[in-house]
Formats: sequence, structure tokens, C-alpha cells
Amino acid sequence: MNPVYMALVYFVWFLSTYFVVLFLLLIITNRKELYEERMPWINESRKVSIVVAAYNEEDKITDTIESLRRVDHKDMEIIIVNDGSKDNTRKIVHSFLHDKRIMLIDNAENKGKAACLNQGIKAASGEFVATMDADSIVEKKILVKTLPYFDEKKVGAVTVTVEVREPKTFLHKMIDLEYILGLSLFLKIFSKIDTVHVTPGPFSIYKKNVLVELGGFDVNNITEDLEIAYRIHKAGYKIRNCMDAKVLTLLPETFKGLYIQRKRWYTGAIKTLFQHRSMMLRRKYGLFSFFIPFNFLLITLGLVLFLYSTYLGTSTLIENAVYYQYTNFNFVDKILRFNFDFLALGGVWFLSLSSITGVLLVLTIGLSVSNIRYKEKKLGILGYPLLFFIYQIFWLASYIAVFRRKKIKWR
Repeated sequence: MNPVYMALVYFVWFLSTYFVVLFLLLIITNRKELYEERMPWINESRKVSIVVAAYNEEDKITDTIESLRRVDHKDMEIIIVNDGSKDNTRKIVHSFLHDKRIMLIDNAENKGKAACLNQGIKAASGEFVATMDADSIVEKKILVKTLPYFDEKKVGAVTVTVEVREPKTFLHKMIDLEYILGLSLFLKIFSKIDTVHVTPGPFSIYKKNVLVELGGFDVNNITEDLEIAYRIHKAGYKIRNCMDAKVLTLLPETFKGLYIQRKRWYTGAIKTLFQHRSMMLRRKYGLFSFFIPFNFLLITLGLVLFLYSTYLGTSTLIENAVYYQYTNFNFVDKILRFNFDFLALGGVWFLSLSSITGVLLVLTIGLSVSNIRYKEKKLGILGYPLLFFIYQIFWLASYIAVFRRKKIKWR
């Protein structure tokens, strides 16, 4: 077998195994601190501004506003920024203005999400600013649970558990598990070592003075919630996660919609890495500066190995097809002379089996410590390993888009 190919297989396997083992050790050592109980009464009177950017959300914005109106906090304002919607979003928001806590900023033309969030931040009078997607709903105690984290002086932002709202399809049930782990448990563990790389758009809360100091969100970045996390770290602030607080968000209804969403996410992630490349491998930025390149190295080499393995597998199938053509498709002789060689099956199978094992181990322990019942998620668990292959499609499309310098649309 090609020695270069074998070296690639083992190197990717080593990196992925290292990540899984490290993550599991971090879960074990921090298991008692995953759900932290903090004293909420200290922050009850501190004002919070919640900014929601909305574009053509007439079918969802009502649920979002209603959930915000139920939030348990004494001093709060809700700022809805209508980004030039062409549907009835403005009309629906206007019907809620009898609630004096709600303010509407109505843009005649579409400016983009980051620009809208910056408008809301500028108008906000709260000491803290939460940003939220217009297709999401929050639990009543979300501020009670998140605000105490800001008692730690250097905390600039707090993220929460993001879960899929009403997952119905097989694909949605798989993504639901991805969210439960990736946008909850992973971020909690990463916060313990100061490597949180995103403040998710469905709901995150910041100190307003930190956002002002950083100049708000980057209007030229298509993943503003990821890019702001880099600058928060760069400025010396910390990002924490409150697993006990929850926001529910909707997913694209079709695979095509999910593909468009992930292509934007991953393309934005690649561009953000290059945008902040000066931070990488610099001790002054702590583990964050090493975690990000490690993560991208694993993703990129995994993609290369997947493509190379697919090529070799396809070549082997073609060669076998030609061979069997000359033997009158005599499969019996081939089966009798079959010599089992695990690596000869192809790196794609070797990597897949080892990766699936690691993923299932993380999934099992992750669901256990997240207090999730397996029976409720059994269909998602069954299909979860398939995400490994789906990711390759998303990342390949994203790398191609970056190399072609193709402009990625929001929707």
C-alpha cells in the first residue's frame, strides 16, 4: 500500500483519537461543574437589552417576541430591527408595541444581520446586550441563569444550550444531537479551557461595554457570531457557557437549505481563520490560539483523506469490474482467494470505523452528562454517525467557495 496514504491514515486517526480522549478527560474532570448553580439575586436589577434582527420572519417572529415577553427579569428592553422585510414582519412587530419594553427599528432597505445588530447595540440602554435570532424562542429563566456569570470580572460573553425546536425529520433529529453536543456540552467544556470559538446567533449575551470596545459585529463577515468570539479572546476577555439555560431554534426544512446554511457557516469559519491568522500559535492568546489551528488541521486532513480514499475506492471498483468482465464475472474464485487486510479495505473504512467508535463514545457519555434520555433520541443516535460523511460535503463545498472567492449569500 502507498506509504504516504498509510501515513495520512494513521496521522488523522492519531489526531482524532487525541481529540476524543482529551475531550472525555475534560468531561470527567469537570463533570461536577457542568451545571453550575450561581446566585441570581445579585443581578436582578441590572438592565438587559435584547436585540433581534429580523428579515422576512412573519411566520416565526410572533413566537420569538412572545417568548421574550415571558422572560423573568425586572429591567429589560426588547429591540427588534426589521431589516427591510418584504413580508408582514414589520406589521406583526408593530402590533406588539403596546408593550413599552419593545422598540422597533425599521430599515427601509436590507443592511445585513451584523449591521442590524450594531444598530440595536447603539440604541441599547442596558448594561448587557443579548443578541437573538428571529426564529428562536428562549426559556423564561434565561437571564436569571446567565447574568451571574458576569460576576467574573473578565467575562465578556455567555453562551447557552442551543437545541433544535420541534425536530421532525430524520435529518433534523441527527442535527438535534449535534446541537446538544456541539452547541452545549462542547462549548461548556471549551469554556473551562478558554477556547470557546463562537457565540451562537440563536442567543448569546454580552457586556455592552465589551461590544462597544470591539466596535460591534463585523459587517463584512458572514459568520458574525463566530468572528466576534475571536476578537473577544484577542481583547483579553473570556467566554463562558451556561448549560442550564436553553434556546430553541428552527432548522432549514430541506437538505438543500441545510447545505446552504452550512456552506455559509464553514466558509465564514475559514475566512475568519485567515482574517485573524495573526492570533494563531501565539502564547499570549492562550490555548485558543492552538485549539483553532488544531481543529482546522483535523478537519482539513480528514477531508483530504476522505477524498483520497474515495478516489482509491472508486479506482478499485473500476479495476474489479474490468477484471470480472474477463472472468465472466466469476465471483466465487475471488471470494475463495480473499485475503483479509484491514488497511487494504481502504482508509475511508479504517477512518470511518475508528471515527464512528469515537463519535459514539462521545455521544454516549455526552448524552449521559447532559441528562438526555436515550429513548427520546434513539432515531437521531442511529443516524448520528452519518453526519461524518455529510460534513465532508459541506466542508468540500466551503473550501471550493473560498478558493474560487465566491460570494456566499445569506440564504
